[in-house]
Amino acid sequence: MRYPIKYIENNLVFNHDGECFAYYELLPYNYSFLSEDEKMQVHDHFRQLIAQNQDGKIHALQISMDSSIRAVQERSKELVAGRLQEVAYERIDHQTEALVSMLGENQVDYRFFIGFKLLLNEQEINMKSIGKAIGTSLSSFIRDVNHQLMGDFVSMPHAEVERFQKMESFLQNKIARRFKIRPLDKNDFGYLIEHIYGQAGIAYEDYDYPLPLEKLKAETLVKRYDIIKPTRCLIEENQRYLKIEREEQTTYVAYFTINSIVGELDFPSDEIFYYQQQQFTFPISTSMNVEFVTNKKALSTVRNKKKELKDLDNHAWESNNETGSNVVDALEQVTELEDILDKSKEAMYKLSYVVRVAASSLDELKRRCDEVKDFYDDLNVKLVRPFGDMFGLHTEFLPASKRYMNDYIQYVTSDFLAGLGFGATQMLGETEGIYIGYNLETGRNVYLNPSLASQGVKGSVTNALAAAFLGSLGGGKSFANNLLVYYAVLFGGQALVVDPKAERGNWKETLPEIAHEINIVNLTSDERNKGLLDPYAIMHNKKDSESLAIDILTFLTGISSRDGEKFPILRKAIRTVTQQEESGLLLVIHELRSDPNPIAASIAEHIESFIDYDFAHLLFSDGTVKNSISLEKQLNIIQVADLVLPDAETRFEEYTTMELLSVAMLIVISTFALDFIHSDRSIFKMVDLDEAWSFLQVAQGKTLSNKLVRAGRSMNAGVYFVTQNADDLTDEKMKNNIGLKFAFRSTDTNEIKKTLQFFGVNPDNEANQKRLRGLENGQCLIQDLYGRVGTIQIHPVFEDIFHAFDTRPPTKRGEPS
Repeated sequence: MRYPIKYIENNLVFNHDGECFAYYELLPYNYSFLSEDEKMQVHDHFRQLIAQNQDGKIHALQISMDSSIRAVQERSKELVAGRLQEVAYERIDHQTEALVSMLGENQVDYRFFIGFKLLLNEQEINMKSIGKAIGTSLSSFIRDVNHQLMGDFVSMPHAEVERFQKMESFLQNKIARRFKIRPLDKNDFGYLIEHIYGQAGIAYEDYDYPLPLEKLKAETLVKRYDIIKPTRCLIEENQRYLKIEREEQTTYVAYFTINSIVGELDFPSDEIFYYQQQQFTFPISTSMNVEFVTNKKALSTVRNKKKELKDLDNHAWESNNETGSNVVDALEQVTELEDILDKSKEAMYKLSYVVRVAASSLDELKRRCDEVKDFYDDLNVKLVRPFGDMFGLHTEFLPASKRYMNDYIQYVTSDFLAGLGFGATQMLGETEGIYIGYNLETGRNVYLNPSLASQGVKGSVTNALAAAFLGSLGGGKSFANNLLVYYAVLFGGQALVVDPKAERGNWKETLPEIAHEINIVNLTSDERNKGLLDPYAIMHNKKDSESLAIDILTFLTGISSRDGEKFPILRKAIRTVTQQEESGLLLVIHELRSDPNPIAASIAEHIESFIDYDFAHLLFSDGTVKNSISLEKQLNIIQVADLVLPDAETRFEEYTTMELLSVAMLIVISTFALDFIHSDRSIFKMVDLDEAWSFLQVAQGKTLSNKLVRAGRSMNAGVYFVTQNADDLTDEKMKNNIGLKFAFRSTDTNEIKKTLQFFGVNPDNEANQKRLRGLENGQCLIQDLYGRVGTIQIHPVFEDIFHAFDTRPPTKRGEPS
């Protein structure tokens, strides 16, 4: 059989029949967790795309390709900056070796390509155009004669290429309205062809296809050898498989085609292209050759088939035999199809559907073939592996190729084609960045770049840098949070971690490689720490100190700004202290006592009652403590020992004195974090709020959290909320400003529904609820910057990191918590 490709330029492929196809990569769209309505919308877009192509042919390919783990890791290293660059490089290199040893050099990546036959516009018939057409035909004939007699060059006139390029531009605009596409280039075609001819082990990103073209004044010359070069191999055709031998390996390949479709493919639920990516542990590829059949022609074909079946029925009746059940069933189907075509006036499509299965041995090929047949059987699609037709079906995968045989054509509607899920996949995260784990459905590595949101990256649905880690105790939210913060710091970020449970105090010992960049501020009840959290000591700006002082003292005393008697007195005392050279909350008490108003004395007594209560003296200084906490290191941890945080269910009115003080401490530290956010905009900063629910429940905490989120977006800073329930993030504005979302296992049905709603997926769908309920420790639901939702396994890779971030008691070590 003649090799179909005659000439390649940009994304255009010319074959020897004078046809030109334009090929694009259909950038996969995330299909996981889509609602039924969203799936129907994708289906309609695809159906309209097919239905609009009413005169030509369509060639759709789902190709399994190798994606280099090393290449992704190397690209990730390019994102690293800051003082820990060398440590990050070393850690990423070790990570690369570990991933390669576990998974091999490459991961399977599915790519979707779609080619459309281009049809030139009808031109006005005049002498000039007729002369031009005759000239083109003559020159084409002369080129073919020269090629046969004289040499191995293919020549292509510029005028012919330009005519098709104009049509391609129009087509690309039409497709781009509905789908994200990328025109192919010579490297794509080279990889595609060589992959079909047995090439494996070369990553898509690393492949180069040299195709030297000689541009002359009116035409372009290319060596025929360079066109067929990607097919270099020895192919031995057997009855039911091909043996493809290359220098580096031998591959056995089998091809299936559809024999019959014995039942309806339901939509949504039977999207073959989507589910076969998850079903098989080995890569398979699929080709669809689609040819348009007008309604009139389709009706004629169906009616002829109906006549044949009726003749069989009549013959059986005349010979006193019963008509076979297969004939009766076929007659019913044909009659139903005739009615549909007659009423809808819709076109039909001739579909040649070919599945390619490859393996390194015959035994493995047989096992894989059986698995593929079983998968399609379950979907009521019967596959057949035709004897002696392997090479012919092999050529159907080549760009601009013809349909090999008509024996296994299926007549289908655009609805059927759209319902196959072409282009549907489960994609999560970025193409490079921080390796956080792997996709539970596909096994593919998941990378995150948490600083990317603010840069308005194409396709993202949020520019918010904030993130939320949700889940009940022991599910793994703290572990995942610690892992992301650690790597973000390695990549050049700066973090302030608010640690009310004092679980990170040993990080200098457990993370020795970055110990010099870890600053742990341990605020114990020691006398030497007195006044370290005084608003006037911790804030740089006196105006900010004054606002924080008002928030803290009104929070502790319960004095509302609506209290016309007490609030003005307290406000006046705080303002007076702010205007003094030395300021501190103890001086506010002194100022209140000097006020002759008995209410002022009462307020002073109330505030003073807190001073000697356990660790409360951290909040009160006499004005001599200055800029108490430094944040010059890349990883800063503020721990307040002995905090007694209220339970998530406890109402604010029921807080004990210790709980009030604990929340007051968190409000001070979080306000200090707001100050931290306003530092150098060129550095990505993170404020990590563990046990965030404790202060999100109070008015001051809510206001502060909103300020942190809004300021973070403009100041290149992300706020990470680690909390138990989606309900803790009560403010809708705050929820809308959270980009990355992680949700770990939950067993409470109401909480599961609220979490799913927070993620923007159908909360009443039982399958969605089951997936969240069935997560194991360290597994979570994730929503990335592009709004895509899926499930991943958090994977620390290294044992030292696992132990550093494991928050379980030593006797229960084993898995991330």
